[in-house]
Amino acid sequence: MDAIMNLVGVANGWLWGIPMLVVIGLGGIFLTFLLKGFQFRHQKDMWGRIFDRQDSESGISTWQSFCTTMAMRVGTGNVAGVAVALFMGGPGAMFWMIAIGMTNSAVCFAECTLGVLYKTKIDGQYRGGGGFFAERGLGWGAYGMFYAVVCAIGIGFFMPAAATNTICDGFRNALGIPMWVTALVIAGIMAITIMGGVKRIGQVASYIVPPMVIIYLIATVIILVVNITKIPGVIVMIFQNAFAPKAFMAGGIGVAIQQGVKRGTFSSASGMGESSPTAAAAETSHPVKQGMANAAGVWLDTVIVCTASGLMMLLTDCFNTNAGYVGQGAPELVQLAEEGTRGVIFVQLACRTIMGSIAPTFIAIMLALFSFTCLISYYYESETSFMYMFRHSTEGTRKTVTWGLRIAMVVLIFLYGIIQNQAVAWDLSDLALGLCTFINMIPILILSPKALRMYNDYEEQMKAGKDPWFDPRKFTDIKGIDTEMWLDINKDYINGKK
Repeated sequence: MDAIMNLVGVANGWLWGIPMLVVIGLGGIFLTFLLKGFQFRHQKDMWGRIFDRQDSESGISTWQSFCTTMAMRVGTGNVAGVAVALFMGGPGAMFWMIAIGMTNSAVCFAECTLGVLYKTKIDGQYRGGGGFFAERGLGWGAYGMFYAVVCAIGIGFFMPAAATNTICDGFRNALGIPMWVTALVIAGIMAITIMGGVKRIGQVASYIVPPMVIIYLIATVIILVVNITKIPGVIVMIFQNAFAPKAFMAGGIGVAIQQGVKRGTFSSASGMGESSPTAAAAETSHPVKQGMANAAGVWLDTVIVCTASGLMMLLTDCFNTNAGYVGQGAPELVQLAEEGTRGVIFVQLACRTIMGSIAPTFIAIMLALFSFTCLISYYYESETSFMYMFRHSTEGTRKTVTWGLRIAMVVLIFLYGIIQNQAVAWDLSDLALGLCTFINMIPILILSPKALRMYNDYEEQMKAGKDPWFDPRKFTDIKGIDTEMWLDINKDYINGKK
């Protein structure tokens, strides 16, 4: 086991070094310029698109798709992930996390727009994502299959490790509940949810995500108000650590950038392939509409919620760093430093400074909601990859595969919940995230001119005062589009009924 985890550590060290900075960092900057900085110019349109509620038997509404995607984004990475970033990269990681969130918005837009553009129907449901647009957009069938296998295993079997373990650890810290008990409860609720398919997943997400985000942000605002005089000093500290060439509370600028990119990407899931399958499941008249909605989600997730978590810990001085800094905001921090403990406990201690003894329970409940919604989203992304892998098989075979995945994931969720070593859970999740992101970003960057054409078409219609809709007959030179499906989706626009 130690040998395997050492290998995982080496792989993570390479993946999250220069290669990922180039693929995600420079890729995000490239897409931001290519798409004319749309994420800064179209804020109103981005936020407005998330409330589109058109759905059908084949797809869910944009709102449900947005909530399902946010279910995956506003999760473990926003609470425990930020705490890990501060521990490993110091306060400077916050700056790079926010910066990567802004450019990742363009990555997410391109990814989701392509996912919707190249989607198709399988067994009466819309399906799309990395494997689909690699094959349909580039003709890379073998690459699409390779990606689908990595994504199915990585997102379905490895990514749940950190989410499940964090929920169980949070309740153990707050209420002393044995981790196996919490793991069993999570596995049971998960089984009930995913058996209903994408419709039930979308419904559950739309019920849970909005209130949990609002409640969590209210708690943050209270902490900000109580510590308002400390805010200028914390901002200065973040900038000083973000550009420190040598160790200063953490490992210097290199570690700060690495952790900011890693945790920002983990949180937003931009470029890793998690967003596009859910975007493709939406009933929408134009690919860019869903791309806009999902791009807004990155801002909410990384720029707003992650910043909220980080400020909680920094303002209350409830954090330690791997370089030896020990916070003064809680007496437990000294012992936690000696044990090398990192994660959700920092956020629980930060909230306790204002909320008192109820804080650990509050954060445990918030984290349970955050992380559980992550899990149901992970399931759907993995299911979509399996549907791609078995797209040429019979419907009966696909149903058998789907049930096998449901059973396997429920069992794995229980097992991950009882892992005592948090580092193992996070390392497995980081490996899955890194592999999926690296493989997924290549076709996104190559196909980015197609995303730009969709964006230009959308803008032209908006300037003309029209409700944008996608007409595949205008883009006959783009291969791989399911023309018949799109003509059916937009038949009311074609017939002049809209």
